[in-house]
Amino acid sequence: MGSKNRLVEEVKKLKEKIGVTIVAHYYQKDEVFYSADLVGDSFKLAKDAKNLTNPLIFCGVKFMGESAKILNPDIPVYMPRYANCSMAEMGKEGAVLADFGELEKRGIDFLPILYINSSARLKGLVGERGGATCTSSSAKKIVQWALEQGKKVYFLPDKNLGRNIANQMGLKGAVIGESGWEEADIICFDGHCSVHQLFLPEHIQFYRERYPGIEIVVHPECRPDVVSEADFVGSTSQILEYVRKNPSTPMAIGTEANFVRRMKQEINPQIYLLSSTIPLCPSMNETSIEDLYHLLRELEKGGKIPEVEVDREVALNARKALEKMIEIGSQ
Repeated sequence: MGSKNRLVEEVKKLKEKIGVTIVAHYYQKDEVFYSADLVGDSFKLAKDAKNLTNPLIFCGVKFMGESAKILNPDIPVYMPRYANCSMAEMGKEGAVLADFGELEKRGIDFLPILYINSSARLKGLVGERGGATCTSSSAKKIVQWALEQGKKVYFLPDKNLGRNIANQMGLKGAVIGESGWEEADIICFDGHCSVHQLFLPEHIQFYRERYPGIEIVVHPECRPDVVSEADFVGSTSQILEYVRKNPSTPMAIGTEANFVRRMKQEINPQIYLLSSTIPLCPSMNETSIEDLYHLLRELEKGGKIPEVEVDREVALNARKALEKMIEIGSQ
């Protein structure tokens, strides 16, 4: 840890000297997380990035850096590592356009609601069609807004979040192509989070049998059969708030390991990972303190560092979808 601690100190000195803001998602490694000026989940960081005036370094995955650039095109946005979210990679433009065509062919009047874990190009497609992006904390509000337009919802790319929102609202959710999917209120693209998909009902059973009275806390990207058995379901920020309000309650938590371990160390020692394996997000864990340090060193020397860039037309439409998310989600 000695060399990492030294790099953390060097990063702090360099960012102050250069005048940049470092933001980091909760799932980042500790040494990266603690080097940041701003931390949060996708919704908080999207709002924060919109209001920055100095250059931004985003420690997260590619779609987050893209979203920051779309919302704040006038500042340089850099990433120490262009890591690809597996869920975002599942949402291929061709597959989504094919689903659009299938829905239209069947005469289904729909609004696309796009989880923020997606490419800039998909955000552009959704914005062009009058839809909105959402985060796990704002998804219910935004789905409700879409339904109030008198349309069905085509939810992408996370089928689990889409179906869980449908269950929460007492509606029918189904993955496109499933039997009877045309009758669903929320029609879902067939994508998922590779980390949250790891949590299973048998993990819940194990903890309930071994620790009577333990609470099960999960992220809404988890499978519906896991979410239905949980005591609390919430976004990353909502889980953190819940843990802070219950600092002595035994909990098994189903979300990313770095985030859970940090809460165990700092808030509640009676926290366990709801998994038989360590649920580390490989994409979030690509960014290292070494990456961050080398980026800052190059900026200090005036080197040519590639900025996050988004096609202008794509960005214009994507911004509509993102701003709709912030507008509705902040209400």
